[in-house]
Amino acid sequence: MSYRPRKIRIDDTDVFSLYVYEGITREMIIQYKELNDEALFPVFLYPYVERLRRKYRGYTIVPVPSSDENNRKRGFRAVDEAFSLLRMETVEMLVKKDSHDQKNTDFHRRHEIRDHIVLEEKKIMNNKILLVDDIVTTGETLKSCAAYLKGAGYHVQTCSICYNKRFAKGV
Repeated sequence: MSYRPRKIRIDDTDVFSLYVYEGITREMIIQYKELNDEALFPVFLYPYVERLRRKYRGYTIVPVPSSDENNRKRGFRAVDEAFSLLRMETVEMLVKKDSHDQKNTDFHRRHEIRDHIVLEEKKIMNNKILLVDDIVTTGETLKSCAAYLKGAGYHVQTCSICYNKRFAKGV
């Protein structure tokens, strides 16, 4: 996999992301998520665990939610599992209300995701949240989730495993 870290900007949200979602990286993410190959979970972050732990020391991880239906089909929570390598406190504060699936949504209608996610107020140790996701396609999910959390008064940083190549200027 080709490590190409990049800070991408989606409106007022900066996202630190590790890989371009193409080639072998894309194939491995599909193998992991869609073919339920849970054993692949450490592959994506393992080489960068210490760097990420230093960068986000003191943050609480809040994963972008998957639908309960997808989690049941897989038998695991893909985003939670991948970021578990960081051994940081993780709190499920965002919940998908229904089984709305972004990958089956028209690219230009992805902003509608905000209508399918709710914030569950939960107690965390501090005010610093690391919002994590696996793939940034349009950025709408991360943007919506970050807005919920910021609106509740949290300081939010965002991180993803992969980003769409349209964000990869110069790559």
